Amino acid sequence: MAKRKAKDVDPPNASTPVKKVKTTAKAGSDLKAAAKYTSIQERAIAEFSHVTQADKNSAAKALKQNGWSVGTAINAFFNGSPNAPNASRPKLEKIFDGYREDPKELPDEVNFEGVGQLLGDLGVGLEDIGALVLFEIVQSPQLGKITREGFVDGFSESHADSTTKLRNVVLARRAKLSTDRTTFKSVYNHTFTLLIEDRKKAIDLDQAGEFWKLLFSEDGFEWRSENVEWLDWWLEFLNAKWNKAVNKDLWRQTLAFAEASKKDENLTFWTEESSWPSVIDDFVAWVKAEKFRGGDKMDLE
Repeated sequence: MAKRKAKDVDPPNASTPVKKVKTTAKAGSDLKAAAKYTSIQERAIAEFSHVTQADKNSAAKALKQNGWSVGTAINAFFNGSPNAPNASRPKLEKIFDGYREDPKELPDEVNFEGVGQLLGDLGVGLEDIGALVLFEIVQSPQLGKITREGFVDGFSESHADSTTKLRNVVLARRAKLSTDRTTFKSVYNHTFTLLIEDRKKAIDLDQAGEFWKLLFSEDGFEWRSENVEWLDWWLEFLNAKWNKAVNKDLWRQTLAFAEASKKDENLTFWTEESSWPSVIDDFVAWVKAEKFRGGDKMDLE
């Protein structure tokens, strides 16, 4: 039987004492909110919340934006629709809080100790290329530092809301490095940001070399061709003939040259009119003089 509206209720008998009920503001608000939805809408809200773990208000908002279609709203939620609420953010905030070393003085930062603990929980070694993937996802401003904003924004895009899901996101992106040039380039370019120190525009050659070894490995972009170990030659040349700091332009152009030389080990893509950094021009000249026994082209005899 349908409930009668308040105005249809018969007044109490005059001889019957009426007990006054004290209604709090919160209770009144809850009653008002409950009255907004039909039984069908309430079931839709419950189903959406169960699947997405969104709170009731967020669930209702998402459903309204999608015509109260549960399936459409859930798809929009997990596909990252701009209007969809993201239930993972509060959980990510809590996860982030657990790794802070100094919540009082640095409430929005995780530094070396906390980063090391996080990497351990994710099953990623400190010297593994997966660490660079993590730093790229959360857009770390420097090695060993993660900000709250970067952490929450970076992982909320994947709706990760537990350590297990964070690990899956990092490992999945790590696995793409050797096959997806866009992913590798993003991680590679961000690595320079990690290494640059305050007020400096370049990184030491030794440090650049160590990270090139990590990035240009089989787990990343393996810089070698059929007959040439290009990374070995590059580092040999730099240490013997150049030995200067590496700026942002050289860092990025090294990747471009690596991609080109991997495809064309005879370096026919290079010309004197090419706009490569001078150190790469010098490297090409060195390779042709010292490594190519046949002169301008590889001698395989």
